Amino acid sequence: MIRGLRLLQMRPIFYFAADKTPATTQGKQQQAKPIQVYKDGQLITKNYLQLKKSQDIEGYVLTLVKNYYRTTNKLALTLDSELEQHGLDSLDSIELSMQIEEDLGYVISAETLPVLNKVRHYVNYIKQVEQYKVENNAAPLA
Repeated sequence: MIRGLRLLQMRPIFYFAADKTPATTQGKQQQAKPIQVYKDGQLITKNYLQLKKSQDIEGYVLTLVKNYYRTTNKLALTLDSELEQHGLDSLDSIELSMQIEEDLGYVISAETLPVLNKVRHYVNYIKQVEQYKVENNAAPLA
């Protein structure tokens, strides 16, 4: 019986996939740690992008998709464009999601990937994550 009470008193600990640092559920804000990546044989330290305004998020996603090497018909790309209209398939959607994870420090779950079919879907996803971070003072776990 005492053992059961002890389990109830313990706080759950979650680990972020990127850095394996524990984050408790008490509402403490996690500071974004810089990322270290290799580029041209050099170890580079960079920080995550901080997108607060709606225009910044829209511009980031449009630029990301336009600069993606497999995107066709780049001049006609708008927020309401479907990825398939520009020659992108589900694997390209996964690569775009991985780039967003790397740039913004998010963890996009595998269940979310099939619904990211339009440019606006990415914009809405980023807006929702940013809104969650403001309201709960912490990043969503996935």
